[in-house]
Amino acid sequence: MPFIVPSLLGELQHNTENIRNICVLAHVDHGKTTLSDCLISSNGIISPQMAGKLRYLDFLEDEQEREITMKASSISLLFQRPYTNTDSSTTDKKESFLINLIDSPGHVDFSSEVSTAVRITDGSLVLVDAVEGVCIQTHAVLKQAYQEKVKPCLVLNKIDRLVYELHMTPLEAYQHLKKIIEQVNAITGTLASEEIILKETGVEVEEDSIVEQDTVENVEDIGEIGSEYYFSPQKGNVAFTTAFDGWGFTIKQFVDLCYKKTGIKKVILEKVLWGEYYYHPKEKKIYKAPKGNLTPMFVTFILNSVWEVYKTITSIPDYIDREKLDKIISMLGLQVHPRDLANKDQKVVLRSVLQSWLPLSDAVLDMVCDKLPNPFEGQKRRMEKIFKPIKSNQMSTEMLEKQKSLLRDTIACKSSDDTEIVAYVAKVFTYGQKGVSAVVTRPVPPRRAQPSAVPRGSSRQAPTTTPTESSATTEPTPTEPTPIESVEEKQVVEKTIESISNLDINKPNIPFYDKNTGPEEFVAVVRVFSGTLRKGKKVYVMGPRYDPLNPTHDVFEIEITNLYLLMGSSLEPIDCVPAGNVCGVGGGIGNLVMKSATISTSLACPPIANMIFVSSPIVKVAIEPENISDLPKLLHGLKLLNQADPLVEVYVQETGEHVIVASGELHLERCIRDLKEQFAKINVTVSSPIVPFRETIVDNPIQQQQQDGTKSPPLNSANSPTANTSSGTNPATDGIIFTKTANKKVTIKMKAIPLPRNITNLIEQNSTTLRDLFLGGKTTNKGLDKESKKEAEESEREEFQIKLQEELEKCGDEWKNELKNIWSFGPKHVGPNILLNHIPNYNQSQYFRHSLLRGYQKKLKKVINDDDNDDEKEKEREEDENEDDQQSGEEKEEEEEIEQQNEKGKLLEGEDKFRKLFELDNSIVSGFQMATVTGPLCDEPMMGVCLIVEDIEIQDSELNDSYGPLSGQMISAVKEGCKKAFQIKPQRLMEALYLCEIQVTSAALGKMYSVLSSRRAQIQKEGVKEGTQIFCIQARLPVVESFGFSQQIMVKTSGAASTQLFFDNYWETIEQDPYYEPTTEEELEENGVNIASLGNNIARQYMNMIRKRKGLMVEEKLVVHAEKQRTLKKNK
Repeated sequence: MPFIVPSLLGELQHNTENIRNICVLAHVDHGKTTLSDCLISSNGIISPQMAGKLRYLDFLEDEQEREITMKASSISLLFQRPYTNTDSSTTDKKESFLINLIDSPGHVDFSSEVSTAVRITDGSLVLVDAVEGVCIQTHAVLKQAYQEKVKPCLVLNKIDRLVYELHMTPLEAYQHLKKIIEQVNAITGTLASEEIILKETGVEVEEDSIVEQDTVENVEDIGEIGSEYYFSPQKGNVAFTTAFDGWGFTIKQFVDLCYKKTGIKKVILEKVLWGEYYYHPKEKKIYKAPKGNLTPMFVTFILNSVWEVYKTITSIPDYIDREKLDKIISMLGLQVHPRDLANKDQKVVLRSVLQSWLPLSDAVLDMVCDKLPNPFEGQKRRMEKIFKPIKSNQMSTEMLEKQKSLLRDTIACKSSDDTEIVAYVAKVFTYGQKGVSAVVTRPVPPRRAQPSAVPRGSSRQAPTTTPTESSATTEPTPTEPTPIESVEEKQVVEKTIESISNLDINKPNIPFYDKNTGPEEFVAVVRVFSGTLRKGKKVYVMGPRYDPLNPTHDVFEIEITNLYLLMGSSLEPIDCVPAGNVCGVGGGIGNLVMKSATISTSLACPPIANMIFVSSPIVKVAIEPENISDLPKLLHGLKLLNQADPLVEVYVQETGEHVIVASGELHLERCIRDLKEQFAKINVTVSSPIVPFRETIVDNPIQQQQQDGTKSPPLNSANSPTANTSSGTNPATDGIIFTKTANKKVTIKMKAIPLPRNITNLIEQNSTTLRDLFLGGKTTNKGLDKESKKEAEESEREEFQIKLQEELEKCGDEWKNELKNIWSFGPKHVGPNILLNHIPNYNQSQYFRHSLLRGYQKKLKKVINDDDNDDEKEKEREEDENEDDQQSGEEKEEEEEIEQQNEKGKLLEGEDKFRKLFELDNSIVSGFQMATVTGPLCDEPMMGVCLIVEDIEIQDSELNDSYGPLSGQMISAVKEGCKKAFQIKPQRLMEALYLCEIQVTSAALGKMYSVLSSRRAQIQKEGVKEGTQIFCIQARLPVVESFGFSQQIMVKTSGAASTQLFFDNYWETIEQDPYYEPTTEEELEENGVNIASLGNNIARQYMNMIRKRKGLMVEEKLVVHAEKQRTLKKNK
């Protein structure tokens, strides 16, 4: 096929029925990019001989070097086929289809790119390696496609491996392929069953939809959920391919051939060419059970023919049976170039014959056009899930009708000029560093509070801006770059620093200008759901937090200046893009987008739902410029990186370090490279990976401590230097500690116990719910009036309470009545630790009641700010006390007398005590939050710890207090009390673990196990894939041990093993006591004198590693062998 002119593709964008937006999904190395190359070669963009070798859509240098896809890439293709429903007189005419193809990564580190691909497409091709079968990422992409209501087709790729590697017969290959299809159907069946259960239990209620029931057709009945996700060659949604050789087929391709041989009707053949159907050639009958030596019809008519071609060409090395090959070509009526047939290379001949007989692009694209939905059908299935109008009693009738109209238009995929535009920005990428025209962007001007949206015809002019404001929102022209020393650039840097610190999507991004390359432009990848995008059209860019009832925040107005047809590594300018298409939008829109956004011409449009990510960031590093003067460039580069990558997290720590958090080692390398070469364009210094740990306590440790559990550990003085002075802690034998405030007026009695694992997991899983309910307005409830919002929050709060009560009851009688005693969660009020109130008769500190009181959040913020200042004063006071320790004995005695006078006072009881406790409520919670965010072992957050306040005694005294406000003293006392209660229990570190899946051949199995053993991996599941010599192992690998793991296992096994690491928020306690030291002869003989130096105490090593990184005291010997000396001698 000749090269396709982009203008022809632009014309096809207006024929919505013949548009297919599809993405390619698969596990890593299952052939996605090779399949894409074959489809691209059908349009003449690349040579068919280069398909699979060129990797056209992997245009990044990293992608070509590593031979894996890292960024989702899009390209528009043309596919033509004869009309299926035409008269015989018009059979020569062809029907044209526009295929918007998106190739997505298969590596789990880049799963966020898969999320962007499935959001903007209607269908997908799910590839599965015919030998490796279903892998961990196959399951993940099927789940993503199901959650986004993207209809899939199955492609079983690398069929040739069954011939070359496994040496299967056609019958064995059929049975093997049948099992793979059954495995995929088992996954989709499980997903469908889960959805049915949710709907039957009433979890998803559709009666409250803002659109009337008669405006939206019911797409599928609940009993048929998942039927479209059932794969069967009989349905025509399964293809069999070898993408590297460029051939493939579906059942449809062999119907005509079988009809000529058997005379059986084509309709019947489509149903019997797969499955347990057997054809008897003499009787010319089809049987449902095997008779004699008959084989299934799929084997008889399809696989036998394919295997015969392989046998003819490749059975004997360096020999081709030319006579038999000529008969096959003649019988099939193939047209193969004589030059290809004369080639001595068997691969070239085989590829030419099979491509001529079973061209892959025709089989796959024909299946795509028949079985995957066009935008009309796709949006009817999906829009109600991802585009949910806001329901509110405060919404005016005009806005309510507008939102109904927007939903109807998006479901119908209307593209007329008078239709409001609704589009979604899935991601942004940089393009065209030179010659990019500057545009002026401006936020929507502030307006008075109105219950309805501003009419389209009303004026939306921005107010006159000052020179400072204009410099922050207007780009200078490329021909006049602004010098870094100018006042305007300094203001840009200040804006960038503020944006990096807060990661606020409300602030537009200011492109950075380089004297050599000019300005950078972000191009947004956009799916248009309704209306038509045109050059010169003014639209609103709305962030995820935009609220139509408050149309002044998180929204910007901009004029579209550039529209592009996405063609892989290149962009083709176009004038307009109607609904149902995927395109690129430049001219400044990308600079206003933080990861994703909604585009519309109406301020009444609610934001489209955020994308679903299957993995979370876990690996972080601190980064700084090599040249300190490049700090402004680094800050701006980090801001650009945060915009461009959907999953990366960028923030500034309290220490001032700039931190990048990625989902894995490979993702982190990609982010650092983008930062250095694309966004900041400077040399940077990157720290060693900072792996998160957690601190916890246990009841029954495997190893006993050197001393009794009530005694302080060796690093006690380093962890809490004022533990024995200001806090007045006295550990008790039953785990209860007493701590006092600095003025000795308040005594706190508390203890720490391990939190049951099921409760810890529940809090972790619902951390987002807790954060939305108790620390801020829930984003999905925005736009609701106060009463509706209160009812929604109350319902969700009660739902969480029910779940928590159920888990508490599972833990035994001692836990089932603790729900009412919960004082707070921590750290950050949502973490997996609990503060319980066991103060007799004091029930004013119930978390679920106080967290929803009006003004609680403002009060909490104020208390925290005040407490921070009080804590600084407390630290200064403690430093002064350390200096006072050097005073004479007489001065100390005088101070003790004063303290004794202060201690004299009447204990508050009854209502007076409870009133005082209520005043100190926030101080107690703040102290608990500060204690749980930095544990005593190595300043890592606590996890799975329950801290119980048994009682608080308060003395009534009117003496002048020189120690500052009592609230600040309570914060310090509670903080130190929590840490001391934690310390007298057996302390442990918790580490994060990857879920690791390895596929390895039997020859390299032993070497693979040695690598896993050296990295403390735990084998969870192992087995061999049926009919193959490939072993599949699932293990848990510590994140801290994962760096360099993939490279090491590739080297050790000589490339015979492939790995995938996936973080599913799994944490495990390290059983070793970080403070353990052997004392008895048996322990010394088993572990050595110093087990930490010998490497036996892994927990001690990790603890010291973290403490060194944070600048904390580490107890280790600087001089190991004092008796050994270094002699410096000059040889004469």
